[in-house]
Amino acid sequence: MEYTLDGYCGLYCGACPVMLETKAGAATNPCYGCKSKQPAGHCATCGIKACARSKGYAFCGECADLGTCEQMRNFMIDAQWPYHQGVLKNMEMIRREGVTKWLEAQDQRWRCTNCGTSHSWWDETCSRCGQAVASYRADL
Repeated sequence: MEYTLDGYCGLYCGACPVMLETKAGAATNPCYGCKSKQPAGHCATCGIKACARSKGYAFCGECADLGTCEQMRNFMIDAQWPYHQGVLKNMEMIRREGVTKWLEAQDQRWRCTNCGTSHSWWDETCSRCGQAVASYRADL
């Protein structure tokens, strides 16, 4: 199964704990990204994804209604998932530099600078070498 790491909402799926578990072969409910043929959990039924797909958009940053979209606003202010606050910056970079460059930058952003191990939005230390890593808080 092929991984897709760019979410319609502007999140980088490569920093999702479920995606990291899937890549490690440890996920009980594997996910290959919200744009893949096998998304899991919330990503399988996401209203933002359904909206973007229905309009033919690769990501919400292509939509003229983004600034007034209640669904995206609620997504970005959900206190349970504070890393959602960074999606507007992500979408701006995708618009400016393209998804390929954004994915490359995100891949580097979410790796330990010491050993190169990928880490999640929540992690503050590398699971492999123990070095401090930048969680989502560094992007707010």
